[in-house]
Amino acid sequence: MTLRNDRDVLHFQEQGRVNPVSPSDRLPLPVYSAALDYLVVACTDLVFTHKSQVLLAQRHRPPRSSWWIIGGRMAAGETPIEAALRKAKEEAHLILTGDRLRYIGVYSTCFAERYQLPRQNGVHTLNLTYHIELTEVEQSAIVLDAEEYSAWQWVDVAEVGSVLAPDSTKHDAMDIALLQVIQDLGYLLS
Repeated sequence: MTLRNDRDVLHFQEQGRVNPVSPSDRLPLPVYSAALDYLVVACTDLVFTHKSQVLLAQRHRPPRSSWWIIGGRMAAGETPIEAALRKAKEEAHLILTGDRLRYIGVYSTCFAERYQLPRQNGVHTLNLTYHIELTEVEQSAIVLDAEEYSAWQWVDVAEVGSVLAPDSTKHDAMDIALLQVIQDLGYLLS
């Protein structure tokens, strides 16, 4: 069942909690790779729209070496909104405000591959997903991070399925996940 709720994800933090690291700090790769075998990674994803179009970005490395939306890992201590705004800035070079984000839902995705070795162990993520309607100026200002994305395009919402699988009607599990996000987005847009 998909969670549909216009509220944001509730975030609670006890007074006195100290984050020993910042969002830019990273675990040493061998430690992080081992952690991926045991832990579910929390991510924030962003669905950028302009009028009746949605931005699809083609990632060029696992876990999703195909069309997806903008987003990535949350850092310890970040609120989901803070993580979403950071990802918008890091990956799309957009400075946004949290009051414009609309919560779509949370999606559990188990990818067969991951970027870190051993790649075949995959990764499990929980994606807290937000929508933002961009202005025409913001839409034209987007420049996606070349380390993450090889291409991007604006697609009519109704055409997303044909972009994901242009030569067939068969969608893989992550195509279906993305199509579910787009379907749930429709509830917000109507």
